[in-house]
Amino acid sequence: MDTTEYMQRVNQAVDYIHKNLDKNLTAEEIADYCRFSRFYFNRMFKAIMNESVYSFIKRRKLENAAFLLRAKSNLPVTDIAFRNGYSPSNFASAFKDYHGISPTEYRKKNDIPQKDSYLEVTEHIKSMRKRADCFDEVNNKIKIRKIEKMNLLYERFIGNYIDLAGFWRGFCQKVTEKQLVNENTRFIGVSYDDPLIIDENRCIYDVCINVENGGGPNVHIVEGGYYACYKYHGRVENLVKAYNEIFSIWLPFCGYDVDHRIPLEIYNWVSDGEEGMWLDLDICIPIVKED
Repeated sequence: MDTTEYMQRVNQAVDYIHKNLDKNLTAEEIADYCRFSRFYFNRMFKAIMNESVYSFIKRRKLENAAFLLRAKSNLPVTDIAFRNGYSPSNFASAFKDYHGISPTEYRKKNDIPQKDSYLEVTEHIKSMRKRADCFDEVNNKIKIRKIEKMNLLYERFIGNYIDLAGFWRGFCQKVTEKQLVNENTRFIGVSYDDPLIIDENRCIYDVCINVENGGGPNVHIVEGGYYACYKYHGRVENLVKAYNEIFSIWLPFCGYDVDHRIPLEIYNWVSDGEEGMWLDLDICIPIVKED
């Protein structure tokens, strides 16, 4: 098995973990899912991800819990515990061990996480909240859309989001050379992490194109359904502000719940010139909505 195949198995494991955060996952179960022995799978996973399977599962659960505490202010802490595979009593202690603060205190004190590297984002959200119409301002940028099922061929990036531009360029060159791009191709990103919550150098992001056939390695099968789609037009470095307008201002009060599907960045166009990179895209957050 070559390096590419090892990476595909680890990507398969990471995808499985993301889809099953509400379950009591074990390394054995994930290794079986990836059709690998537990011993070799653990070694392979740690070599590629720089952490053990157990550590990754725990981190993803507790970082997702922090996101829900922030974005869904009316969701009971017990529900957040269950959504991340914890009993309420175990969740409180695990969360405090990891974040240094209880879930209740986190919700009260850290609805906008504080990071020196993202002070500009924090100040942007605080400034918006001073205005009585801040929710309406963000809500006017959002349309509820039903997106049909898609198959996305992806390549995974792990690192700091500020380094994504070069990764995107390399991916676009590869798929173009392989003649996978045509008039129906959409370029789509999948952002898994809020760098205000997690270590910004460990963020996971998938660069994707839609393809006709599902299945096989490195292909997401995206379930159809409703998404809250935020229209973004601006510089790439300000995209994190748009995400935090959704997370800190819109999601807590919109009345919709989020579900397990992956969020999508659907690109309309990109301008990459001397003045930097400008984007026109829709940030699409999966929501629960009755037909």
